[in-house]
Amino acid sequence: MSSVLSKYLSLRSPLLYIGLALAISLGASSYAWFDHLTAQGDTVAGNVEFAGERMDGKSEGEVRAFVAIRADQVLSSSLAIDTPLGEIAVALRDIGFDYDTELAIDRLMAARHTGGPVDQFTTWVATMGSTMTVQEPIAFDPDAAATALAAMPDLTFSDPVEPGMMINDEWRLELIPGEPGSEADFESMVSQLADLDPLTDELTLEAPASVLPTQVTDVEAQARIDDLNEVTSSGVRLTIGGVIRQMAPAAIRRNLRLAVEPAGMEVSFDLEGFQQEIEEVFRGPIGEEVDPTFEVSGEEVTVLEPGTPPQVCCSTDTAEKIGSAILDGRAGPFALTTRPQDDPEVIAWYDGSLIVEQVSTFTTPHSCCENRVINIQRMADIVRGYYMAPGEVLSLNDYVGPRTREKGFVAAGAIRAGHLTPEVGGGVSQFATTIFNAAYFAGLDFLEYQAHSLYFSRYPYGREATISNPAPDLVFENTTEYPVLIWTSYTPTSITVSMYSTKSIDVEQVATRSSRRGQCTYVETDRERVYSDGTSVIDTFFALYRPADGIDCNGNPIPQ
Repeated sequence: MSSVLSKYLSLRSPLLYIGLALAISLGASSYAWFDHLTAQGDTVAGNVEFAGERMDGKSEGEVRAFVAIRADQVLSSSLAIDTPLGEIAVALRDIGFDYDTELAIDRLMAARHTGGPVDQFTTWVATMGSTMTVQEPIAFDPDAAATALAAMPDLTFSDPVEPGMMINDEWRLELIPGEPGSEADFESMVSQLADLDPLTDELTLEAPASVLPTQVTDVEAQARIDDLNEVTSSGVRLTIGGVIRQMAPAAIRRNLRLAVEPAGMEVSFDLEGFQQEIEEVFRGPIGEEVDPTFEVSGEEVTVLEPGTPPQVCCSTDTAEKIGSAILDGRAGPFALTTRPQDDPEVIAWYDGSLIVEQVSTFTTPHSCCENRVINIQRMADIVRGYYMAPGEVLSLNDYVGPRTREKGFVAAGAIRAGHLTPEVGGGVSQFATTIFNAAYFAGLDFLEYQAHSLYFSRYPYGREATISNPAPDLVFENTTEYPVLIWTSYTPTSITVSMYSTKSIDVEQVATRSSRRGQCTYVETDRERVYSDGTSVIDTFFALYRPADGIDCNGNPIPQ
């Protein structure tokens, strides 16, 4: 029996081994297929690769964690952008790339598990000895990429310079041409990105330059400038307080500004500069002004009634209103309104608060009870209380006017053509000499004066003045920083002129020189003024005295 079995086995042993192998293989395959079926939906199938890693048997939680790390790794990858100004690095997620993690998870969990049982079995048998690679779901959004690139400041290589406007030597508005800028060619860059495979290609990108045009063209700007030159060609007419004046085109044009804003081209005025131009047209006080009134007792000054400064041009919204009208194409005339004086210094001039002390006084004597004394005192009465603001000029002839009997003047001796002659108002030159010396020691400037042609011992030698109508006149200016109050007083035998202000100058006569001019004597008198800042100024006054009444410098009689 054993020999028969041995013989039987020896004859069929190859077939036996083959059958045994098939049985074992079938069993293993059945077990693998059963394992594949039971794992469906819970873990990744066998022989599945993703991002270079085997994913066999991983649970959904493990897959989700792996995919999240992988997505961040890919999207954080740095892309090098080569620009004309150098290299820029940017992450893929910031220029339109995205990674669909949910799709990646779905793909992994469904790998080898899709279709019906027959399809799955067929696929399983066909790929039983190979690895299945699941593709990574990377997407690219060209619109998002274009938006992101346009927002990158480093991709603007040079900003455009918008056209501008200037005023030329002929006071016409002139175009300043604009200049285009340079930026990256975003269309080309987006096209390159669309062709890029972030997983296999080198992460580099070329940024070719393209022209970045100005927002406003030179043609558009020139057309607007032509309009502005036209509307301002005749200037504008302005009126205030019944006065009409013309503002020149240049004064308007130099305050015009052209700018390009996001909304487009805008033309405006430099309102501060334009307001100053308008006020310059009507420079100075406008309308009535009221000087303060005073009472003087000894050297004490009391303000009886504060003054009122004049109005000035113009209301603070003047430039805005006129500017808008001009830009609307209107040329006027425009009626302006005044505004109250707002300069604290000028307000102080008119409230009298700066008249705090006597800064000079001068007295000259005369005989009592002569007609000339009536004239001297009448002149003093007219001038008493005169109030000089800083920069104001006083002409004695203009202020007092002709000396007439109607004004209370009488006939008395006066010098005419080198001869003593009686006339109405004679003798008032003594008042002129007295106020001349008060102004001299107050530190005021003299614009016009003339010494007597004959010297009178009651006056300072070489430091005196005469006056007649209409000439010579005595004219002086308040060049100090403070207002000056002129106050006169008299006795039967003297006339006094005092000046009150805030003292800011020390005055001294420092030298007198005499020389001969034929038979006449030429006298020079030097005055030194020392200001509060230490500045010293010396000026010189002149007098020419004839040798006698009616005799000229050559010793000849002067015809009457």
